[in-house]
Amino acid sequence: MKKNKCNSLLNGKLSPLLFRKIRLDKIQNEMIMKTVKFFIVLIGVVTLLSCHTDKTLSSPQTVSFLLTDAPALQFFQFTKVNVQINEIDYVTADSSITKVTSFVPGVYDLKLLMNGESTLLSQIILPNNTAIKQVRLVLGSDNSVTLLDGTTHALTIPSGQQSGIKINVDSSVPSSGDYSIMIDFNIGRSIFVNGNGVYLLKPVLRAFVVEATSSIKGNVSPSNLSTKVFVINGTDTTSTVSDTTKGNYFQLSGFTAGSYTVQFMPMDTTVVTKTTTANVSFGSDTNLGTVVVK
Repeated sequence: MKKNKCNSLLNGKLSPLLFRKIRLDKIQNEMIMKTVKFFIVLIGVVTLLSCHTDKTLSSPQTVSFLLTDAPALQFFQFTKVNVQINEIDYVTADSSITKVTSFVPGVYDLKLLMNGESTLLSQIILPNNTAIKQVRLVLGSDNSVTLLDGTTHALTIPSGQQSGIKINVDSSVPSSGDYSIMIDFNIGRSIFVNGNGVYLLKPVLRAFVVEATSSIKGNVSPSNLSTKVFVINGTDTTSTVSDTTKGNYFQLSGFTAGSYTVQFMPMDTTVVTKTTTANVSFGSDTNLGTVVVK
């Protein structure tokens, strides 16, 4: 038997049993190699994803400063409200104050910035996870208001506010990703006339993160009836007037998740003719659709 087996090997022939063993070893080796290659590729993918994640988490944030106006009722006594902004500063969590050097001073007509309209003041780039807690505006002296009769009056700023107006940022700042800070200049509550007929500008402002808040919006019917819109949350009331040139559209912004009372008062009356509820969810605006007020 041994002689026959040796003769078979010498003649280049393999017994069926030995052939199957060699083939099985080959298949096992191929499977091992494939497994090794798979884990090498897997490790590479995980490494790349890890690097990408680290890069995303450490990438800088672009912060935009926007200006808008949520007018109060007396705002509509004016056809123009020009406010000069000379400087923007911001305060981070460590209480450091930094000037926005990219901002170009200018005069802004706040009558153009209502019902969802806004303008970009400037942009900055900050390290990731840098929270802005406060914004400071330094106003200039070139401020004026034009009345319905066409007369223009200078707006005088009290001396105590010429050095800068501090505005706390009401909502949370995202730890990563770009975001915008909306500066809401409520000019309707900021203008007063003293006993000598001098127009005073005592700014009332708020600031909020656009990406962390939502808007309440809709249209008023009849479409030609300007209507005062009030959004009420406890003792806090935000207001605007619907725009008949844009389908009687209204929009108020800067609301966190919750339930808000919305009241409608047509401009031709002093009576609230419609009350509804707006349920605001995080990350999405609340559209009330068409609200019939008369």
